[in-house]
Amino acid sequence: MKCSLSPKVFFVLFAMLALVGCAEDGVNGLDGRDGSNGADGSDGADGLNSLITILIEQPGANCANGGFKIDAGLDDNSNGTLDASEVDNSEFLCNGDTTDIPYLTYVSLISQSGTDDPQSSILENTLDLNISWTRESQGIYLGNLDKTIDIGKTVIFYTTPTTHTGVRGEVVGSTQVRLELQNGINAFADDFTNLSFELREYE
Repeated sequence: MKCSLSPKVFFVLFAMLALVGCAEDGVNGLDGRDGSNGADGSDGADGLNSLITILIEQPGANCANGGFKIDAGLDDNSNGTLDASEVDNSEFLCNGDTTDIPYLTYVSLISQSGTDDPQSSILENTLDLNISWTRESQGIYLGNLDKTIDIGKTVIFYTTPTTHTGVRGEVVGSTQVRLELQNGINAFADDFTNLSFELREYE
């Protein structure tokens, strides 16, 4: 049985083949331009430094046998010093009971006037050493020892003269100690009499 296509169908098929044969991909258009960068935001404020101060704690309610007071806080005024108003936290590191631990001691009364170096009146000296005091600046004094001490076994004790509001003391090294006398918050002041000072080295 023969199958024949009508001229109309043949023409439609021919047109479709012609279209398929002529079809091509279009040309890609140009990429669009990148938008401009936005303006940089303003810099944030610099963060504050955290500071820690370690002070000798005299025997008393906080530490029965003395020890150290550790103050921590942010340097709000950026002066590099942890001021009393900037202290956020305080912890005490207390000495153990030293009643039965033998020690050697240096005890003296220290006085200072004007811009002169402090002078000592020695009361006891089983450590067999001498301390020569120098006024570094107003209310700050450095004591130079003529004999080395064992820092890990040495503590200092002192009293606050009635003319001042506070005293800071520290063992700077094996041959140096420092005292700072205050009369107000971070206000160092000279002129004091009979400040009791003890350097104690445990055996």
